[in-house]
Amino acid sequence: MVYAMAVCAAALTGIGNAIQQRAAARAPSASVLHWRILGYLVHQRLWLTGMAVAVVGNILAGIALGLGSAALVEPLTVTGLLFALPIAAVWSRYRVGRREWSGAIAVVVGVVAFLIAGDPSPGRRADAPVWQWALAAGAIGIITAGLVSLARRMRPQHEAAVLGLGAGMLFGLQAALTSTAVRRLFDHGLLLLLASWTPYAVVAVAVIGILLAQSAYKLAPLPVSYPPVVAAEPVAGVAIGIGVLEGSLRMAPLTLAFEILGLAVMTVGVYTLAATRLVEAHHRPHHLPHLPHLPHQDTS
Repeated sequence: MVYAMAVCAAALTGIGNAIQQRAAARAPSASVLHWRILGYLVHQRLWLTGMAVAVVGNILAGIALGLGSAALVEPLTVTGLLFALPIAAVWSRYRVGRREWSGAIAVVVGVVAFLIAGDPSPGRRADAPVWQWALAAGAIGIITAGLVSLARRMRPQHEAAVLGLGAGMLFGLQAALTSTAVRRLFDHGLLLLLASWTPYAVVAVAVIGILLAQSAYKLAPLPVSYPPVVAAEPVAGVAIGIGVLEGSLRMAPLTLAFEILGLAVMTVGVYTLAATRLVEAHHRPHHLPHLPHLPHQDTS
């Protein structure tokens, strides 16, 4: 039952992100990396539907993680990318070729290998001092700001991939904060939770992550913009879990080698998808017919 729930969560999350990308692709070009893109999207029923579907998927994933082993459930939730890819292709009327499928499978296999080999624990701490959270958030913020600065000097497909990495980093931080907020809710109740800083930090980090993700979705189709989000989120979450919540990761030589190999395969998959030609079709105006080239006629 737990694993079926995890697969359903993966499917819903992938479908929700495919719907969001479809809506974000229609946003004004000038809204990339600007709050205007969120102002535009919150008025789009299609985007709100995609967000609702993804939220249901995240809730199911959270329940599955609570009932089962994270080492077995998290790899299943990562497979949402494989559900999202064919749906986005049919909807957007482009063909996902061998390059796109191989890149997507490499991302999923790499992340799954990292999670299974590392067998990360969620951490023994129910909470951590504010200064440790501040250090973790500051580190994620500096890395994300660097990624955004780098992305703005790149071509659309590479910009989308790098922005997706930044969004995934923030979503990893959001997941760690959410786990702490849920524990505080169960231990102390709703009033004390609302009196703490945690739920407001969750909202702030989530909004910035959504801004980056939707900007990536605007710039490139789902096979380019979504895999970096999927890849970065669990890696960032594991790093924060170890550094802040006293989680653990297997560090024996053999398992460490598999973890590094998994991250390398994941990176190659992201790079492969960022080099796809689907971005050209994504930016081609669909309302103009293709006109053949006519030779120049001298009328003088």
